[in-house]
Amino acid sequence: MNKIEFLCERLRVARGWTDGLLEDVEASAWFDMPAGGITHVAWQVGHLASSQVALIHVRCFGKTHDQCVPPGFRDAFGKSSTPVADPTAYPPVADIRATFDRVQREALDLISGMSEADLTQPAGAEPHPLFNTKEGAIATAALHETFHAGQIALLRRLAGKAPLR
Repeated sequence: MNKIEFLCERLRVARGWTDGLLEDVEASAWFDMPAGGITHVAWQVGHLASSQVALIHVRCFGKTHDQCVPPGFRDAFGKSSTPVADPTAYPPVADIRATFDRVQREALDLISGMSEADLTQPAGAEPHPLFNTKEGAIATAALHETFHAGQIALLRRLAGKAPLR
């Protein structure tokens, strides 16, 4: 397996874990926030899509956020956003999920067209504390998803669902 295949596989594995966690979470529960109001499933999923755009589409392929997600998506789910319990502050669950799935498909298509030499190129103009190459940006996207999958797993447990493992 070469580096491109490995990075794509890491993204697929992370997404498989997230998808498994989401499988039995009803759309009506996506905006439920535990006591303390820290986060909800809708924000976690939207944030994963938004961050994958920032890490892969923008940093590795020079796209803009607005080319990749609907208007207002970045404001609702980007790194400086704060989850709110009001579902009207967000797109419908079906739209969040569709964007989440589409962004991943497009990222995998883009990465599959890269060469291993491309992976050594700088990732975007702004420095990032975790990486400086496109390979690092893609790897960080997979790690970031597993971090947020853990938060979804906790939300599931707080909602009374059994752990998956």
